[in-house]
Amino acid sequence: MSAAKKTIKPQEKGYIPRELALEILYEVVRKNVSPDDRLEFYLKKESYRNLPKEDIALCKLIVMTTLRRWGHIEQILYIHLKKSVQSHSPRIHLIMMTAICQLIFMQSPPYAVVNLAIIQTKNDKKSYKLKNLVNAVLRRVCDNINKYTDYQFDNLELIPKWILDRWKNYYTTDEINQIANSLINIPPLDITLKKIDEKIAEDLGGRSIVPRNIRFKKFGFIPDIKYYHDGKWWVQDIAASIPVQIIQNEIYNKSIVDLCAAPGGKTANLIDAGAKVTAIESSIDRINLLKINLKRLNFEADIIHADGTKWSTKLKYDGVLIDAPCSSTGVIRRNPDILRRKNHNLDYLTNLQYKLLINGIKLIKKGGFLLYCTCSLEKEEGEYQIDRVLDERDDIALRKIGKKDISIFQEFIDPNGYLRILPNTIADGGNDGFFISILQKK
Repeated sequence: MSAAKKTIKPQEKGYIPRELALEILYEVVRKNVSPDDRLEFYLKKESYRNLPKEDIALCKLIVMTTLRRWGHIEQILYIHLKKSVQSHSPRIHLIMMTAICQLIFMQSPPYAVVNLAIIQTKNDKKSYKLKNLVNAVLRRVCDNINKYTDYQFDNLELIPKWILDRWKNYYTTDEINQIANSLINIPPLDITLKKIDEKIAEDLGGRSIVPRNIRFKKFGFIPDIKYYHDGKWWVQDIAASIPVQIIQNEIYNKSIVDLCAAPGGKTANLIDAGAKVTAIESSIDRINLLKINLKRLNFEADIIHADGTKWSTKLKYDGVLIDAPCSSTGVIRRNPDILRRKNHNLDYLTNLQYKLLINGIKLIKKGGFLLYCTCSLEKEEGEYQIDRVLDERDDIALRKIGKKDISIFQEFIDPNGYLRILPNTIADGGNDGFFISILQKK
């Protein structure tokens, strides 16, 4: 064990961001936690507190590319590894996975990648004796780099079988391939401009897909983008901006409850359209995030810490927005860690969504609307939820979404009046997946 300790070389160039990536991935795949949450956690620790921006960017790229290309990386690994080490040496498995990711999909210099992976292995107190195995496997991968970089991988291999089996019940083969193909590229950054600041679009550069949306294919540290600190825009995928776009022309000076408000993108959409917003959020940490985001934008809302499934008041509102907690399978291109979960806990989520819907209906006036959306591809979290409410309630009707209501994605309006946006529809960067529907109280 003492021999292993002598090999520690944290000062080796490129070691620290790779070690941080390993720490994050280890927790993501074993504990179902978010990479962003773990990165924030580790950057507060002394070992990583003063990490330069470029090292943080490298760490994030390794983490996200490994998660995004997981199925392809394992395919390469098991060509050169006779017996998996994942069960008894999970960190060594991850060291090889991240190294293959860098070699094949990031095209990093082979010598540096292999050398640093061996140092990481030597520094593993439990499995340092596997350094020769790691070296042998990675050397064989290096000998075949051209073969793998030219190989056309099947992107369906990136999606776990249990998810594919579910999607085959809802979607065509072409639609599933479209979703799978969305996974391999780093998503662009979409931002929404405030109404009063539409004129800055040209100054920001990027590409405008619809009015007030700007897309950046290349971007660095988000707060360094122009006008961020002036509060003139917020980050929001183009598909996520659609729910409020549908009702934006009818909510000026109207009272709207946002039952699951944080982090605040759709809350900002509501306020920007002139609504008087009451923002409900059950998490104190997320309330703090909501307050920070709205303050930067110079937006105001009545923010209440409460459980959206139970919060009640004598007041009745013109409308309710429920951007419900869900499995998030519509945003896997941005959050590929979702694919590493063993299940989506749909029973819990659908029960929560149903309770939010029922409570939301109680809060609206007669003639008022309830806007329900999820970033999920699962119909249990979308169409089936709305169908259940309509079957059970005589005081609720479905308000059909029409082509005149939206400036994009019209082809995804279901004959019933729902909007089911599939990922990767927009050329040159794609989009997230969303389900959107509107209920009207009779």
